[in-house]
Amino acid sequence: MRLEIRCEDRIGMAREVLDLLIPYGIDMRRIEIDSTAGRLYVGFDDIEFRQLQRLLSDLRRLSGVDDVKTVNFTPSEREQNALLTLMEALPDGVVAVDLAGNVTLATRRAVQDIGVAREALIGHPLGDFIRSVPFERLDWQDLGSGVTKRVRLNGQLVLLEMQPFFVSNETEALVCAGGVIHIRSAQRLERQTSSLRKAPAALSSLGNPLGDQVVKSPTMLKLFKVAQAYFENDTPMLVTGELATGKKHIVQTLFNEWKTRHLELDARLGQVSGSLLTVEQLTEVLKTNAWVVVEDFERMSKPCQIFLARWLAEQPEKLYQEESPTRVIALSRMKASELAHMPDLLPELFYSVNSFQMDVPPLRQRREDLSNIVKGLLDSLVERVGLPSVSVSKEAMALMKVHHWSGNFKELEACLAQAANIATEGVIDVDDLPIEVSESMPIELMDNSLDKTLKAYEAELLRKLYPRYPSTRKLAQFLNVSHSSIASKLKEYGIT
Repeated sequence: MRLEIRCEDRIGMAREVLDLLIPYGIDMRRIEIDSTAGRLYVGFDDIEFRQLQRLLSDLRRLSGVDDVKTVNFTPSEREQNALLTLMEALPDGVVAVDLAGNVTLATRRAVQDIGVAREALIGHPLGDFIRSVPFERLDWQDLGSGVTKRVRLNGQLVLLEMQPFFVSNETEALVCAGGVIHIRSAQRLERQTSSLRKAPAALSSLGNPLGDQVVKSPTMLKLFKVAQAYFENDTPMLVTGELATGKKHIVQTLFNEWKTRHLELDARLGQVSGSLLTVEQLTEVLKTNAWVVVEDFERMSKPCQIFLARWLAEQPEKLYQEESPTRVIALSRMKASELAHMPDLLPELFYSVNSFQMDVPPLRQRREDLSNIVKGLLDSLVERVGLPSVSVSKEAMALMKVHHWSGNFKELEACLAQAANIATEGVIDVDDLPIEVSESMPIELMDNSLDKTLKAYEAELLRKLYPRYPSTRKLAQFLNVSHSSIASKLKEYGIT
């Protein structure tokens, strides 16, 4: 039986109601207060009708009580049953645990997957039934948006998708209260995947899988999209890019994020050189159940190429593999189109590692990102070497944005290291940069005047940039200067 009591929200109201139930010998089973709506709910076993009438009359005589009536359920019971109905309708099982790893809720499908009676599951440690995950030691609050883990459960391979959940405390702050585990079987996942292929793909909710830096260049935004998709694949991947474009750094960052997301905390990232690799070494490194990065993979010996191509062809599909499979990441400074036509590279190996392809752009194709990159490198340099804080003048940044950077990050880091050490008053200017100016720009003083030389250099620089950013607004935005300043300079130098 449930009673809804409309009453004032005052101190002692609930106590007076509870005291009134004692003479009736009522065993309380539930009490619930909705202070916003001015409602108090109590639940207990059914009593006789006459006894109920007297109780209702006594409750109505309490100071501050407006009305009392019987109801079929309380608001929290309605919400709990709606939520449970929703979870029961899911194709896969759901389990909730508290911070100690004890089961507080389990759907019918979850009970079937675990293979025990519901009574044996509720209130007991989930780790007693799924031993490969230390639920009692998990720091749910630090799991962020959640992790996934392959496990063998009751003889079947399943994927556990685990997320923390939070409740508001008295100060409206969110406090972690436990976790929710979605149990997805390989067979059910395969059936769902066939349906999902017919639906439009959605981008991952993760913003930038390669770090926190803000990027604007189209080439890097495309790279992030590829990186997001690769988290859910176990296929080999080919990573191409010029010298020092950051291929290894990107793979390392991807690996770290994958390790956290999938709770593969013991996984390792191994790196080997293709030109020095032997079949024996390759055999050992492929047993690690980790990520294996092969640098200059096109320089592997023919026996290694044959072995790796055969190994990749024999790999089981990830859906039915309990352990996370070893991933092979091939690195090369050559373009994929060039590798495809190399006479010494086995075509079957190339097309195997090219199942997923990521091309890391050079710095000259990331000019929109250069300001953020330079700031990050300078901050790291200042912290590592102990230099005072260093910034870059607008003119120096403009010069760096038009430089070719054939050495990419290695050249940029060396350039900034020298400039930071010789800069005056903590500002890197054009003269501090060890960058060779192109032959079409002045390289000597004009009329023994630094001012004329800088103006000639500035004019030539703007002439080179204007065709790429053919409006004062776009050019000003690119150079991070005011619109009026650029308009004035274009007019002064006769650039239209």
